[in-house]
Amino acid sequence: MEKDIRAIKNVLIFITAILLIYILFVLSSLLIPLFLAFFLALLLQPLLAWFEKKDVPLMLSMIVISVSTVSVLYLISMLIYKTGAAMVAQKEELLAQINTKINSMLYWFNELSGLDLSSDEAVNQISQMISADWLIKSTGNFAEAIGNFSSVFFMTLLYLLVLLGGILKYEQYIRYLSEGKPETNLLNGFEKVKTSIVTYIKVKVFVSFLTGFAYWIICLIFGLKFALFWGFLAFILNFIPTFGSIIATIPPLLLGLIQLDSIGPLLFLTLTLFSAQTIFGNILEPKLMGTSLALNTITVLLGLVFWGYLWGVTGMVLSVPLLVVIKVILEEVPGAEILVKLMGSSKDVSNAQ
Repeated sequence: MEKDIRAIKNVLIFITAILLIYILFVLSSLLIPLFLAFFLALLLQPLLAWFEKKDVPLMLSMIVISVSTVSVLYLISMLIYKTGAAMVAQKEELLAQINTKINSMLYWFNELSGLDLSSDEAVNQISQMISADWLIKSTGNFAEAIGNFSSVFFMTLLYLLVLLGGILKYEQYIRYLSEGKPETNLLNGFEKVKTSIVTYIKVKVFVSFLTGFAYWIICLIFGLKFALFWGFLAFILNFIPTFGSIIATIPPLLLGLIQLDSIGPLLFLTLTLFSAQTIFGNILEPKLMGTSLALNTITVLLGLVFWGYLWGVTGMVLSVPLLVVIKVILEEVPGAEILVKLMGSSKDVSNAQ
């Protein structure tokens, strides 16, 4: 009898998990802005508390935050568009450099293989890609992406304004939810989520800024075009765990392959970029992060794949904060201890020993 009950319970848990994943996928357009707003509200709560101490009205504080956010997004949009326009404007110079590089590589290849390959076809294809038509098409795609992003952004802003209106009184809400029950567990759980996520976001922003700044300076030193954009790209992609900073390294290296005259500077550029990525991402970030996350590498990678498949790039960016929330919730669920241990870091294992 007990085995049958346990089997039915496991089946119900499995069905519930599948149903929950389906709901997360179907309602992604509503849930993504909600989670973004929730994490931002946690991050901005200390700032709102500071405004409150300075007797600044809550409405004025939220207006300042909203205007600042819109201004930053406008500057980012202009940077992306102007970089694309600059690539088209410098098309002939870039094509000449590409032609020289391809001819140099083909010379050695033809010598070794006995063939007579030409770079004309490759340069012609690249010329068609980097054209006014390409810019118009890219601008249309960019405008569509901006439109989609704008809808998510304004939904996030709407949720954020609602959450900010009550985030300063979260302890009162928790006491209300815990009416008739001990509130310690719920309050401690929320505080754990808040501390972990705020620490993660602060450290990630700081390390991403240092990484982007380093990429910008390195690209300037080596004379690469669009150095500011490559630094910005490194800053943004660094928010994707594990793979983001590696992907951000590829475009400046490809441009270095085109612009730099010999293999020596290209190797030094590669070494410098990967050194900056290693120092900030693999040494500085773990030290600053400490044990606040307590997630192992396998959990982070699986979470990155899962949330990336479910919610795309936004899911990849949110994967670690969402895993923290899931881990804290599972800690309060009876019988989920094994899952909590599987998600925990190696430091948890060593401490248990």
